[in-house]
Amino acid sequence: MFSPETSLRDLAGLAAILVGGLLALIVALGALQTWVRRAQQDQPESGRGDWENTLAGYKNLRDQGVLSEEEYRKIRTLVEPHVQISDAGGVLPPAGPLPRKGNGG
Repeated sequence: MFSPETSLRDLAGLAAILVGGLLALIVALGALQTWVRRAQQDQPESGRGDWENTLAGYKNLRDQGVLSEEEYRKIRTLVEPHVQISDAGGVLPPAGPLPRKGNGG
């Protein structure tokens, strides 16, 4: 039924299929890794800028009179740690009273 010649051909074909499959898997993993890296680079970093924008929005509400000074200070003390964590090099001033626009101070 099976001659030694046929068995060697079958083994060689099987080995070729396995090596080809392994190479295809390596190429697919490399492509996936490249895609993941590009996707991560395309995402905006949620860091200092986002928290500063949030704080600036609350500051505008305070300046418009929607938030009181006390409410703004409470919000600022909650937001500041996030800004400091995302930018280890920068330190914000303490959340003391800030001058309000339009009130002569």
